[in-house]
Amino acid sequence: MKMAIEKNISNISDDSGEGISVISEKGEMLLRRHVLKGKTIGISISESDNLSELGYGVPHLKDAVIEIARYILASGGKLAYGGDMRQGGFTELIFDLLAYYKADKTLQPHERFYSYLAYPLSTTLTLEKQAELRQNVSFKKISPPNDLQIANANEFLKPDSPNNLYVWARCLTKMREEMEAECDARIFIGGRTKGFKGKCAGILEELLIAIEHNHPVYLVGAFGGITKDAIEALKGNKPDSFSNEYYFDNDDYKKMFLLFNGKHSENTIDYPKYLYIFQQIGLNKIAEQNGLSVEDNLRLTTTPHISEVVYFILKGLTKRFTN
Repeated sequence: MKMAIEKNISNISDDSGEGISVISEKGEMLLRRHVLKGKTIGISISESDNLSELGYGVPHLKDAVIEIARYILASGGKLAYGGDMRQGGFTELIFDLLAYYKADKTLQPHERFYSYLAYPLSTTLTLEKQAELRQNVSFKKISPPNDLQIANANEFLKPDSPNNLYVWARCLTKMREEMEAECDARIFIGGRTKGFKGKCAGILEELLIAIEHNHPVYLVGAFGGITKDAIEALKGNKPDSFSNEYYFDNDDYKKMFLLFNGKHSENTIDYPKYLYIFQQIGLNKIAEQNGLSVEDNLRLTTTPHISEVVYFILKGLTKRFTN
């Protein structure tokens, strides 16, 4: 797939990307073929609510994940993604890349891509599908927390009530925590601020967990969504999505929120607390961890050019894991 570097693919900037020296330097970085050998890079990406308003569509998100994934694989890295197996989804995009990028020839394709599935989504992966894809991906089915006492963990549980949403939230958190424990760094793009099934937006929760692990994180802001809101919080601003009331137009979520907080007084869902965490961290501490300067991070949060996004991610990862 060709990268669009000659013209801006969005409507959010007059910057065409021409003359950006960092783009032409990217090839030099790929000479270091094994810079990510032994490293697992998590990718947190999903469609954002305001994607079309920014002049993008889902194909642009797919372009982004393909470009980022292929350069990580070409640098010897492994990939981790937590999501479902919808046809045409982000998981399937990575399969074809695995056959072409074998910087670490000691690993088979399924040893370079890990797909994490939480209950109840794990019940949708059939044995037939798992067998069909076993050469391409290693599936990590994460069991529910023991205290939930799921009667039949092989049956799908619909997210159609506050109690069921509570189960989903607990299971998704467990999956995200186990996935991050196996990752060395994580990339964030887009993400809905509403309509999610967890305790909070998935990308927001994965970012909080990655920061708790002191892992390098790379925040791509051009595609909007909760990633962009998190960036604004890191800059000291207060996006609407960091108030509890923002989510209470969904009655089932509000009831799940109250149920969850009633059961977990020591670890409540608390968006003002998340805002405080990000404001205290700021982009300075993000830069201390991810191998980029504050200026580089600011550019990564604003550039609409996939080539430049890839460059900064590779630059940060290279510096972080070769020092």
